[in-house]
Amino acid sequence: VLDEKGGEEVLTESELAEFYGVSSDVQSLSRLNASICWQQSRSRWLKEGDANTKYFHSVLASRRRGNAISTLQVDSTVVEGVAPIRHAVVSHFASHFKAVNVDRPGLDNLIFKRLQATEASSLVKPFTLDEVKAAVWDCDSYKSPGPDGINFGFIKDFWAEMQDDVMRFILEFHRNGRLTKGLNATFIALIPKVDSPQRLNDFRPISLVGSLYKILAKVLANRLRLVMGSVISASQTAFVKGRQILDGILIANEVVDEARKSKKELLLFKVDFEKAYDSVDWGYLDAVMGRMGFPTLWRKWIKECVCTATASVLVNGSPTDEFPLERGLRQGDPLSPFLFLMAAEGLHVLMEAMVERDLFTGYSVGEIAPVSVSHLQFADDTLLMGTKCWANVRALRAVLVLFESMS
Repeated sequence: VLDEKGGEEVLTESELAEFYGVSSDVQSLSRLNASICWQQSRSRWLKEGDANTKYFHSVLASRRRGNAISTLQVDSTVVEGVAPIRHAVVSHFASHFKAVNVDRPGLDNLIFKRLQATEASSLVKPFTLDEVKAAVWDCDSYKSPGPDGINFGFIKDFWAEMQDDVMRFILEFHRNGRLTKGLNATFIALIPKVDSPQRLNDFRPISLVGSLYKILAKVLANRLRLVMGSVISASQTAFVKGRQILDGILIANEVVDEARKSKKELLLFKVDFEKAYDSVDWGYLDAVMGRMGFPTLWRKWIKECVCTATASVLVNGSPTDEFPLERGLRQGDPLSPFLFLMAAEGLHVLMEAMVERDLFTGYSVGEIAPVSVSHLQFADDTLLMGTKCWANVRALRAVLVLFESMS
């Protein structure tokens, strides 16, 4: 109206101020809409380019069509319709993350590497503004947000206004070790692993956590990263500072190459943990941290971060009813890769115990100064190797059964 009026007569000062204010709001909303489309379309190469709302909308529409769940096969039944599909998804994941109540063997007789006293104290020292800010800037600005709807681009842009509130939350957690209800809520996004997913196992569940929790988890993960080399054995080459996953691959290649050249028989067994993160028992993880010498306060923090989580699954963009998580580690939580390595360390300790007691014979590489190799770990993948004999096969079976019952 003011635009039309301005074309016919001179606007008053108050009308001009209102006109400019409304124009500014329209432009801001337009930029916000383009930003949302850009983020949801995942078009990284256009971050610094011109706004292209039509392009982003077309990419977003294509992604939604590809990720949409119109039917699901559950056992031998095909499920159709919005409500039945949502019910099937919730039932699947609530059951999947439900704890299994079994008697688990203790870890008292197993020898784990332990933290030094200085390393243990460094984990629980007071948090500083610098490390919190570094954790925020470590996070991708344009990743999909969690239940709070806030991405890190927003937090970085308004850090000067938000830093006091963020630090208040972080320092309060240091004092009482508790998370406010709802702060640890999670959206589980279903990412198709195949072109035409039919079953829920055809999707990869990725957890989208809230921004405040992610800042806290990132701060804790940055501290944990610095001490992982002290408690994780050299057989593990993933997610440990100063190690490369390629190192383990090269060692495996050398072992196989040496066996071929010398025509020696080699027992090689690859273990891939199915749904590895999802099945970790929290009690076992806490017991491992205790054996590794982690401080009681740190274990309390980790327990709070892991055990208070709840989840809703995003089905065609809409969250389902919330359900509690009773086991497992969330893919998307900055702490999860490091916590999983500690859980997987139990397998290394069992293998070492078998070798030490002459119940398993590793493969000997070299002639002048032979080195025995029994296992190599790559996060959730493990190569078990030794001399070819039935005693080794029986030993490996015993190790895997025991590790399953422990963890």
